Amino acid sequence: MEMPFPKGISVPAAAHALQLSVATVRRMIAAGQLVAWKPRGAAGRKWLVDEVSLAATQSVMIQASRERCAPAQNEMLQGWLQF
Repeated sequence: MEMPFPKGISVPAAAHALQLSVATVRRMIAAGQLVAWKPRGAAGRKWLVDEVSLAATQSVMIQASRERCAPAQNEMLQGWLQF
């Protein structure tokens, strides 16, 4: 069975999905934080971001956000914070 070629996601679409700027996504590609490639042919001028790499980055960002919010959430659940 032949493996399908990965489709990839454009840099602007990846930036939208991550809620980051296009420049930040380009820096993440340059730093190796996101896997991306330039396809051959006429479309080879634009980077395409790997879908699995994008999903993994989203997962890491969500986990970091949960960890940052956990102390405040615990205090709210225990009634320590007053609104």
